[in-house]
Amino acid sequence: MKNKLTNQLIIMTDEHTRKVLRCYGNTIVQTPNLDQLAARGTVFSNAYCNVPICVPSRASFATGQYAHTSGHWDNATPYTGTPESWGHALQKSGIHVGSIGKLHYRNTDDAVGFDFQALPMHVVDGVGDVLGCVREPLPRRWKALSMAEDIGPGETNYNKYDRQVASEAVKWLKDTTNTHRTMGSFRFSRCASFPTNCTGGIL
Repeated sequence: MKNKLTNQLIIMTDEHTRKVLRCYGNTIVQTPNLDQLAARGTVFSNAYCNVPICVPSRASFATGQYAHTSGHWDNATPYTGTPESWGHALQKSGIHVGSIGKLHYRNTDDAVGFDFQALPMHVVDGVGDVLGCVREPLPRRWKALSMAEDIGPGETNYNKYDRQVASEAVKWLKDTTNTHRTMGSFRFSRCASFPTNCTGGIL
């Protein structure tokens, strides 16, 4: 049976609040690209992050389960494909599923519900933040000072990565549009990171 789902695109930003988007009422920040996407897509006004830290939040988003149900409590337990994600469900329906950008899952070898992953950023060496599991006394983090060196205006590796992800996503969307016309297959793309400069024209 042919699947009737249309193409879908999810853009998931990292450490981002809706308060900095014009489509959610901000009158200072200019985000025309995202505003145009919001005007033509779905905007959630009552959706909340289930977990306040990165890795389990991503597992919760992937599985649709609370952290206490999926077993992803902290940054030391990255998603490995278990329990199955919405990506698995789409694949079982014959839908091509792809990811472009940061996932912070365990690694690219795990079957996490994507047919391809472009420019994935996963947890380092497949191991999450084990120190984050320690309660009291909190351990000293010897790299913490060096992390602050990049704070402020200018370029960082994260900014460069975001632009690289955006370029790859645009390229993939253009290539897929042409392929879709000839193959008739359904595609699903997920862009897990987005450039900080959103003031250009629509993608």
